Amino acid sequence: MAIDWEQRWVKGETGWDAGESSPALVKLVRDEATRHLLPEKGHGLVPGCGLGYDVELLATKDRKMTGMDLSPTCIDLCRKNHPDAESKNYEFVLGDFYNFAYPEGGYNLAYDYTFLCAMPPELRPDWAARYAEIIQTGGILVTLMYPLDDHEGGPPFAVSEQLYRDLLSPNFELMYLADAEGHKPRIGREKISVWKRK
Repeated sequence: MAIDWEQRWVKGETGWDAGESSPALVKLVRDEATRHLLPEKGHGLVPGCGLGYDVELLATKDRKMTGMDLSPTCIDLCRKNHPDAESKNYEFVLGDFYNFAYPEGGYNLAYDYTFLCAMPPELRPDWAARYAEIIQTGGILVTLMYPLDDHEGGPPFAVSEQLYRDLLSPNFELMYLADAEGHKPRIGREKISVWKRK
């Protein structure tokens, strides 16, 4: 059965929202040892962007970021909560990750967190194929793998490091992998990885 994400947003059933970016992403972006892994310029995408914390964090004056969600309520909240987004080089758009017109040449950065785990497992090959399609050669995909366990059902559906390797390795090279510094309920159940489009 398909999840009605719009109704989740309308009813405020957003238990995945931690109120800020993951500490693991903050560290990746700001730490001198890892920030070079991200392109300094270009255009990036955060699908399933939630309330936009990661979109704002990743945007710079030379790197435009687009947050996307298929829930109109989510996007309305993002625009309301980020009134200065345009001046800080980021935006929020309503769209379906699997069916939207992406910029000519594709993106050179994408960030995926609580997105793969939110969709039915049968869509996982399509997820990987879509990232390979929309990320340009040499572009970067950052994945914060969650939840790394073997529970039944979902969302969130259980994932594994090997699952990401199986899905992404045909079109991406793994550049970085580390245990993630996460929010308390997720500690020990996350890893952060950086993949380069072949």
